[in-house]
This record gives sequence, C-alpha cells and structure tokens, in this order.
Amino acid sequence: MELPDHLRVRLSKKMAGLLRHYPDRYGLRLDEEGWATLEDLVAALRRIPGFEWVEAHHVLEVIRRDPKGRYELRGGRVRARYGHSVRVRVEYPEPPEPPPLLYHGTVERSLPGIMARGILPGRRLWVHLSASVEDALETGRRHGPDVVVLVVDTACLRGRGIRVYKASERVYVVEKVPPECIRGRLRAAPG
Repeated sequence: MELPDHLRVRLSKKMAGLLRHYPDRYGLRLDEEGWATLEDLVAALRRIPGFEWVEAHHVLEVIRRDPKGRYELRGGRVRARYGHSVRVRVEYPEPPEPPPLLYHGTVERSLPGIMARGILPGRRLWVHLSASVEDALETGRRHGPDVVVLVVDTACLRGRGIRVYKASERVYVVEKVPPECIRGRLRAAPG
C-alpha cells in the first residue's frame, strides 16, 4: 500500500534533511560521498519524533516516486544527489552540451546582492539551476511570495571556466554564477 501524498512529502523532507544537512543530529553516518545504508537511514528516521512508523519500503517508495531525482539508491545504500550543506564529495557527470539556458528561482529582496556578486551557493556546496522555469518557480516559492526566475546562460558560464554538472534529470549544479551570465529575469504571476 502506497503512502498518502502528505506523508510521502513529509518523509521526503526529513530524508533530505538527514542526507543533506544534519545527519549527526539523529546518529546517521554518511561516508565521504554522502552514502548511508538504507538500514541506518531508516533507524535515524525512526529516532525523529513522529516518524517512528517508517520502514525501509517507505523510504524506497519516496526514492522511486521522487519527481526531481533527489535520491540515489545503489547496493543497499542511499544518498541525496544534490543540495548538501554537509561536506560530501558527489561526482556529477559533465554533459557534453548542457542546455543553453538554465533557471534559478529566488525572491525580489535577493536581487541586489545577486546582481552585484552573482548567484553563490550560500550554505550549500553548489548553486542549483533548474532545467525548467516551472521547477525554478517552485524553488523560489520556498523563499517567499515575490518570486523571480533568473535566466542563466550556460555558454557564458563555460566561457568563464565554470563547469556545469548534471545532478539529476531536472537539476544542474555549478560552483557559482557570475552576474554577467544572468541574461534576464522572469517574474511569477501574482496569486
């Protein structure tokens, strides 16, 4: 029996937190590449109040149904593919030809700093860029209602020696985006 959507989303958020940001808080050990055993991840999740019900098949369902490819499962081990603030070394493929344009969702109040310094990773290890405007809008909405999608020119990035890596089918990562590689902005419709 599949998890109801609201529980699957809650579980996915906790998995992302453990695998990306605070593994130590609940006793989860990640190796240098961000991997944990499925068994250890389930045990860590069960230590979180309100998640005592989690079993391995629930985690596997979240991984299988995740639309953004956030998680990777290999040989009984699981990791987050991107989004880390804890130091891990994830090897990403460098596509021979990334899409000409990628998108970054943010909010209006962040624009002055971005236009002066570029898009920086902040507390994360990489800057995340979306393959679609829709995904960038969704990301921007997490930061507030005044969403702006920045259009990033990948030829400009590569011309400045910045490699573009493919973290999943819908997410690309770069070390930074200089202001001169931002080609425009799209505002979200109110509502």
